[in-house]
Amino acid sequence: MTAAASFDAPDSFFPVLTTFLSLCGCLWVISGAADDDAAMFPSRSPEEPAWRSGLVISGGALSAVTLMALIGLVALTGYDGMMLSLGVVMGLVLLALLFADPLRRAGGYTVGDALAHRFPERSVRLAMGLVTLCVCLPYVVLQLTAIGSLSAFVLGLTSTGAKTTCILVIGGVVVSLAVSGGVRGTGRVQLVKVLVLLLVMTAAAVLVLDRFGWNPNRLLGAAATGSGLGEAFLGPGVQYGDGPMAVANRFGQLITVALAVCCLPHVTMRVLGAPPGRATRMAMRWAVGQLIAISALLVIIGLGAAAILGGPALSKADPTGSMSLLLVTHVLSPGGILVSAVFSAVFLTALTTVADVMLAAATSVARDLLPRHPRPGTESVPRQDRHARWAAAVVGAVAVALSAQAVGWNLLVLSTLALTLTASALAPVLAYTFLWRGFTRRGLLWCVYGASVLTLALLAVSPLLSGSPMAAFPDRDFHGTALVNPGLVTVPAGFALGWLGSVLDRRSTKVATYESLATAVVSGDPQR
Repeated sequence: MTAAASFDAPDSFFPVLTTFLSLCGCLWVISGAADDDAAMFPSRSPEEPAWRSGLVISGGALSAVTLMALIGLVALTGYDGMMLSLGVVMGLVLLALLFADPLRRAGGYTVGDALAHRFPERSVRLAMGLVTLCVCLPYVVLQLTAIGSLSAFVLGLTSTGAKTTCILVIGGVVVSLAVSGGVRGTGRVQLVKVLVLLLVMTAAAVLVLDRFGWNPNRLLGAAATGSGLGEAFLGPGVQYGDGPMAVANRFGQLITVALAVCCLPHVTMRVLGAPPGRATRMAMRWAVGQLIAISALLVIIGLGAAAILGGPALSKADPTGSMSLLLVTHVLSPGGILVSAVFSAVFLTALTTVADVMLAAATSVARDLLPRHPRPGTESVPRQDRHARWAAAVVGAVAVALSAQAVGWNLLVLSTLALTLTASALAPVLAYTFLWRGFTRRGLLWCVYGASVLTLALLAVSPLLSGSPMAAFPDRDFHGTALVNPGLVTVPAGFALGWLGSVLDRRSTKVATYESLATAVVSGDPQR
């Protein structure tokens, strides 16, 4: 039995949202103003509780788009959506096992800083700064466009102009908060966001389970029936279909998401600021545990949306399923308090994600792309802080302008671009830097630039850009491959380019050394 998928904002909606966001905004600004000169580059505090750092790290890994998309995918595709949520958790597990300790020991504020001890060359800094910008800009545009469209939906506005206005207003607010609050202020609000998300998602999941008698089998059966797919809902193949290319897309998606989550610039930024010593490992345990709990709650809510509202009704309301969370909580809580709290949590999640990614990009601009002081370590913190604030304002303005132009597009291509670039360029660099002594500067540059170019080339001819109703340009068709997730090709290519460049670099170094020694022997120069 399904309900109609419609949404009318309850009377309590705007008072709850306004009060909640006003309090969070005050916390944002006050936390950043505690030490205004170091708000963008706060020093590590050994007294920072591990649980607090862990929740902030996991909060960075869980964006508003991820939150809404996971629930929508579970509601519309069942098993495939559950596997994607598993990929997100796997990403944070990989971060805890492989990269958290080395990143924390390396220190700094960006990945370029972390690599500087081994690769101090300017070319490495530039490469890491450029790839960070190429990841962060589409990620911010995606988040801003999604929350702008969601806000217009809640307000009952459907025109393009209304969505653009929402994006401009929200973008202006979040840029102001990011510049004033800095990394420290955003971290405090991230903590509040995670705690609120846990609370409201638990409440929604409890209402779903209670509606089906706390019987998981009954919930799964009702979801399969409501989806209109029957038993296929509980097996793979709904999202991409059957056949070798479908398997390749599913596997590529899982690998890309897992590797991207552990290497996203705003996530590594938080790990770099984690407390030292054993507290880092404890913080990562908290981060993984919290993300597992949130993912389980999202799966329950997604199944509840399919069972209560039905897949056809959800698809009619939004083909991507992103509105499933609001629609199902609206049905579960007719009084409106829960749906008001859920939207407040989602809205705050979007704000903190946009601010975090924007700050990661700005920090990279200030420390990796802008010319550094001739003597490393002599540039003052206030000077770097001013550079980072100006960079945050410029990056934010560009992102808001691009988001306003992207209204009405299918932005799955931006999500795929950001995640694939991270998994193909940043993940191999971090893995090789911390796990392989033979990794060289040439291998790093080949990996970053080669994987980035290959990612852009494959996305340009993929169905995400043209040739399908869900493409960014549905009226054009210049796609040349059915591969929706290029990570299946670009991730191995990134690792291969890093290895090949390093091997050839070491061989050429050995040849040059041998020739130099041979010349010295022939010339009889004992100094050589």
